[in-house]
Amino acid sequence: MTDTKEQVSLERISKLKVVLILTATYFIAEIVGSLVTSSLALLADAGHMLTDVGGLALSLLAIHYTRRKATPQRTYGFYRVEILVSLANSVALILLSIYIFYEGYRHIFQPPEISSIPMTIIGGFGLIINLVGIRILGGHSNSEHHDHHEEENLNIKGARLEVLSDMIGAVGVIVTGIIIFTTKFYLADAIFSIGLALFILPRTWSLMKKSINILMEGSPSNIDYEEVKNAILQVKGVTGIFDLHIWTITSGMDALSAHVVTLDIVKSQAIIVEIRSILENRFNIIRSTIQIETYH
Repeated sequence: MTDTKEQVSLERISKLKVVLILTATYFIAEIVGSLVTSSLALLADAGHMLTDVGGLALSLLAIHYTRRKATPQRTYGFYRVEILVSLANSVALILLSIYIFYEGYRHIFQPPEISSIPMTIIGGFGLIINLVGIRILGGHSNSEHHDHHEEENLNIKGARLEVLSDMIGAVGVIVTGIIIFTTKFYLADAIFSIGLALFILPRTWSLMKKSINILMEGSPSNIDYEEVKNAILQVKGVTGIFDLHIWTITSGMDALSAHVVTLDIVKSQAIIVEIRSILENRFNIIRSTIQIETYH
């Protein structure tokens, strides 16, 4: 099992490294292209790509830390580094979106002349790179399918979100370049930039809320608190429950602690075994601390 987890982790690292190289290459192309064509759309998308490059690099750093063993000072290990990185990426993307919106609004009143052919070619190059990136990040190995923690990692999801928005950005650059080439409607560049900012904001906001919820140790969105409570109360011999807490250590790794009341202390171990079985099989909660009490 340990070898399987190690293999999955190495696969994830390899995927992120390849996508990082591709993204960095396109970022450089967009910077050069924006200088040549005077396109705000390319410059705005290049800024977005820069955030993605930083985000992917931080994701690799986060994976490195999460593989480190727990210490007496950090008894859960370094799993929360992943969430901190995810939150940092989200905040950076939101700030960048606001900047793009501001620059796009400013260029509506002073649209510059833009070289549309190089702009369109660069957009096509970016579309190919992002399609390759989504293909790389979108696949799941069999080992990932059987390992709940590896299945939905926030950094991988964040990387997919970034690559997807980059792909739509590349398509927008191509369409904008074609419009400018055929109609000389230079205002299309600023309109696209604002549209890109409006596209990025809500999706990034959703990812940021998930990260904050984990850091605040809120109940996981995929687990119904009352349903868990009622499932435990339905176990034979259980007469009450209090101090029930459900939280997420890192993406895909949920935990629970509770004081369970029973009048038959002799059956306490059997009750704990049954509760843990329910938590694992019905709610995918594999880390639980159940304390048996004889009072409410």
